[in-house]
Amino acid sequence: MSINYTIIVQNNDVERAIKKMKTKATKLGILKAFREKSRYEKPSDKRIRKHKECVINSKIKKRKREKNL
Repeated sequence: MSINYTIIVQNNDVERAIKKMKTKATKLGILKAFREKSRYEKPSDKRIRKHKECVINSKIKKRKREKNL
């Protein structure tokens, strides 16, 4: 998986560029993908992890739906 992106530094504001880089990397999921690929994960563990993520996401979505009502 290869993702290329460019961050332009304006007015020598390196801190702002680093902040943009971090947010962009987070949105693209680069660090998460790297951590997943860095070690072997058994298929059963992967299924369990994905199920837990789905449960958490469904709870968050349910909370948002109830908040909007």
